[in-house]
Amino acid sequence: MLSAQGRFTVNGRLKIEGGDLSSSRMVVYKNGVKERTLSTGLNKFSLDLELNANYIVSFEKDGYVAKKVSFNTNAPAEAIASGFTPFDFAVSLFKQYDDINIVVFNQPVGIIRYDDKTGDFDYDTDYTKSIQSQLQQVLTQVEQKQKEESVNEKERAAQEAAAAKAKAKEEADAAKQAAAKAKADAEAQREAEALAKVEEKKAEEQKKAEEKKRQEQLATSPPPPVKEKDPESVVAEQRKPEPKVEPVVKKPEPQVVNAIGSKAVTNEDGRRSVDPIVQEEENRVAMAKVVVKEESPVRPAVVELEVFRKEELVVEPSRVTTVVTITTGERFDEYRKVTHKWGGLYYFKNGAACSKEVFDSEARDEQLAGATPRSKMD
Repeated sequence: MLSAQGRFTVNGRLKIEGGDLSSSRMVVYKNGVKERTLSTGLNKFSLDLELNANYIVSFEKDGYVAKKVSFNTNAPAEAIASGFTPFDFAVSLFKQYDDINIVVFNQPVGIIRYDDKTGDFDYDTDYTKSIQSQLQQVLTQVEQKQKEESVNEKERAAQEAAAAKAKAKEEADAAKQAAAKAKADAEAQREAEALAKVEEKKAEEQKKAEEKKRQEQLATSPPPPVKEKDPESVVAEQRKPEPKVEPVVKKPEPQVVNAIGSKAVTNEDGRRSVDPIVQEEENRVAMAKVVVKEESPVRPAVVELEVFRKEELVVEPSRVTTVVTITTGERFDEYRKVTHKWGGLYYFKNGAACSKEVFDSEARDEQLAGATPRSKMD
C-alpha cells in the first residue's frame, strides 16, 4: 500500500524495557522546531510526514535513556508522483544507569532517507555502521546491568520470601504457644476450682462431723460438780438472830359504875395478879459440819494418731500430675504438683495454689518420719 501523494507515512511502536508506557511521550521536531507531542497510543502509532523536510522524532520517559530517529523526506519529483511505501520501525527504551556513558544517544540511533537504488525510503546503512560499535558497547553494558539487577532482584525476592516465611512461622509458633498456654491456664483454673469445691465440701463435712462429735461428748459427759458452801458462811447463817416480834398488849375495857348504889372501897385491890415466868428456849438449829473434799485434776490422755501417706502419679497427654494425700486421724490433706509439657509447673494444697517450699516441706515422704502425735481430750 502506497502512502498518499505528497506525504510519507511512518508506522511505529514504542516499548519500555522493564516498565510500561505510562508517562512516556513522543516529541516531533520539524526542521528543528517542535511540532507536536504525543503521550497516548504509543504502543502503535502512525505519522504522516510532509515531503522535502527534516524530522527528528524523540522518544522519552523519565529515568530512561531517550532515543531519537531522523527522517529526511527529500525525494525526486518522479518518485513523489509514484508514492512511497509506509515505513515501519520500533524503538525500545532502557533504564538509565549513572555509571554508563550514554553520550552516543545524543545523536539519532537511525536515519531514514530516500534510497536511489530502491526508489523508496530506508535506513542509511553508512550512518548505522558508523555508530553501530558505540551503540553495541553501550547495549552490552546495559545488558550486564540488567542481568545483575535481575539476579539481585531474584536474590532480594528470595530473601524477602524467606524472611516472610520465617516471620510467618515465628508468628504461628508464638500463636500456638500462646494458645497452648491459655488452654493450660484455663485447664489449671478449672482444676483449681474443682479442687476448691471438693475441699470446701470436705471442710463442711469435717465441720459437721466435729460439731456432731462435740454434741455427743456434751451428752455423755457428767454434769459439773456443785460447789459446796464455805463452813464459816454456814455457821454465820445458823447464828443469824430471828426477827424480834413485839407482844400485843390488850387494853382493859372501861367499867361502868352506878354512882347511886356503889360504895367506895379504899386500900384494897381484890384482883388477882399473875407473876410472869421467864424461860430461855433452846436453839433447834444444829451446827453444820464442815466437809472438805479434794478434787483430783483430770489429765488429758495422749492419743497417738496414725499418719497415712499415699502418692499417685497421673500421666496425661499434656501434663503429668503427682497427687499426695496425707491422712492424720480425721484430718485429710491433698497436695498436687502439675507439670505441663510446655514447661509450666504449678503446686496446689487442698485445691489452692501454694509454693514449692510448702509442697516440699509438707508432702515429701521424709517429712512424715518425725511427725508428732496430737493430744485428744476424752
